[in-house]
Amino acid sequence: MMPDERRSRRSHTAEGAAAVRATAHRDADPRLRNPDYLAERFLGPLLWLRACWKPVRPLTVWTIQRLLPGFYRFVVARTKHFDSILLGEVQSGVTQVVILGAGADSRAYRFAAQLTGSTVFELDHPLTSAWKQRRVRKLFGELPAHVRYAGVDFDHESLADALDRAGVDRAKPALFLWEGVTHYLTAAAVDATLAEVATFPARSSIVFDYFYGEAFAEPPVYPDVLKYKAYTAKHGELIVFGIDQDYVPAFVAQRGLRLSSNLAGPELSARYTDGDPRMLAFSPIAHARVPG
Repeated sequence: MMPDERRSRRSHTAEGAAAVRATAHRDADPRLRNPDYLAERFLGPLLWLRACWKPVRPLTVWTIQRLLPGFYRFVVARTKHFDSILLGEVQSGVTQVVILGAGADSRAYRFAAQLTGSTVFELDHPLTSAWKQRRVRKLFGELPAHVRYAGVDFDHESLADALDRAGVDRAKPALFLWEGVTHYLTAAAVDATLAEVATFPARSSIVFDYFYGEAFAEPPVYPDVLKYKAYTAKHGELIVFGIDQDYVPAFVAQRGLRLSSNLAGPELSARYTDGDPRMLAFSPIAHARVPG
């Protein structure tokens, strides 16, 4: 794949996730309204029209729900849950936030006031990081002083080296946000990331969404997962990683962490949306801490 093709695919992936948040931000039902009011500012003209222009927005919502059943509500819940954990950890005194695979994540900017005194480290592929910085400059005129950007090619650099190069202080607790990433990684890559987080001081933690391992069963335990696999494969990404439902506490413990919370579809739907059971059933959100 040529560099321009990789750049296109990576920015498309970041914009695609932002487009779903932007679409839901304009939902008439406040229970389904995504709080990410900046998501639409990271979109190109065509995606902005699909997500935000009133005459076509209903078709966009219908298309998302048809191609990826349950995903629309899940993204609303995921945004709210990650936001809640971020604000809670910062309020408790954590002053370092590391966003792994930052894409079009807007938390450093939406919560700039709450992050006073904190540093946000946004790590992503160099092409995506450059795209993000151009967007941020266009939005705010300059790069915010409390955000540090690190372009990382994990094919050639370890997470440990990337964190050190970005300037993350290993003597201080850190919150790691890992949103919409683990499904596309190998088991070895997930292990390496969690093991690296476990080297940080007590009060450090990581929040991440993942697929249940049962999503890969044959015949399918969750038939809708076939649509997700087909959609992501069509866009150049393969879903390859999951954790068996009953194994999650042991899984994180074996990697030096303690499971703090693990919310699945029904609980996420009841807490953050309208309680509709059509929430994505096979992708929980885990929050794991460094013991101590």
